[in-house]
Amino acid sequence: MRDGSWFRVLVCLVVLGTSGCVGAVDRADFEDQVRERGGGLVSSLPRDAIAALAQRTGATDLEANVIILTPPNSTRFRLTLNDQPAQVTRYLAGEEVLAARAPTVRLRVRPPDRSRQLDDYFFTLGDLSAPRPVRVSAADDLDGEDFTVSEVPGLSRIEDIVDTALARSTLPDGQVTVIVVSRFGREIRIVANVLSPRSEMVAEFDRTGTFLRVQQV
Repeated sequence: MRDGSWFRVLVCLVVLGTSGCVGAVDRADFEDQVRERGGGLVSSLPRDAIAALAQRTGATDLEANVIILTPPNSTRFRLTLNDQPAQVTRYLAGEEVLAARAPTVRLRVRPPDRSRQLDDYFFTLGDLSAPRPVRVSAADDLDGEDFTVSEVPGLSRIEDIVDTALARSTLPDGQVTVIVVSRFGREIRIVANVLSPRSEMVAEFDRTGTFLRVQQV
């Protein structure tokens, strides 16, 4: 199930609200199936978020500090990264809850023509939030941390990244709980956490979405 189909199914799920089932499928079973397939993490999610944000800010090529994709109802959300960059640590320190009721993109971006400022946005179910200012210290190296979204063609391969992360992890009942896009030193990487009841793996991809490695954490 891809792009538009995922969105329609998830919208129906929200509209049904407290209903105990979706069609002939038990709601709990349905939500388990959604999570197992990547929780609605598809390429249209960051694409639409970036388009909405570019229209809002007028930026022709957004400069991002951190991009995070989370599936719906990710109550088991956990993020473990090897060599975690300082900007990701700072982002997580300011976020109390990353779980959401629908697939969500969170973007920390640099506003056009404001080189020492960052704003946070989130995008879910087709809606872009208002900007939330981020406190930046004199020690934060925004030039070294930020990247333009055009440098990350792998954002158009989210389905492949989810499928590869699940396959390479070889974890029974594994689920992708989060995807992080950020600069790791001089490299831009896409990192997927795969969590199962018994183990956790980190699958790393380069900026094009090409698989690099998978490690247990």
